[in-house]
Amino acid sequence: MTQHLEFTARIAGGSVVWDGPDGRPAKSHKLHFPRGAPPQAIEFRINDQTSLGLRFDQSAPFQVWEQEGCPPPGIATDQIEVVHSTSDSVRVVNRNTGAARTLQYQLNVTGMDGKPCPCDPIIDNDGGGSI
Repeated sequence: MTQHLEFTARIAGGSVVWDGPDGRPAKSHKLHFPRGAPPQAIEFRINDQTSLGLRFDQSAPFQVWEQEGCPPPGIATDQIEVVHSTSDSVRVVNRNTGAARTLQYQLNVTGMDGKPCPCDPIIDNDGGGSI
């Protein structure tokens, strides 16, 4: 069974803003796979409500790691494998094996002009600092 997720891009304040499938900001969206759940495919799609012609970056459509913060380019975990990618969708498999862990991932999206507009659905920031 494949889980389908669509993230919506819109312009707000002159910048691209991403909303998750539930309408809340994409940075608040979390996927949960319970202990013992079998591997599952996840298909990501984008709903471009901008005039930027947003598409998945085919040179590196998905990046993930097992640490806090924005992941570096590539797949830095044995839990995720990209199995298919087009300009309109990215399909990965989540193995959900071994110890419990949080996977920070990013969907790499570019506009017609080649400018990156990444969608970063997971950020846990409990800091109390100021700018």
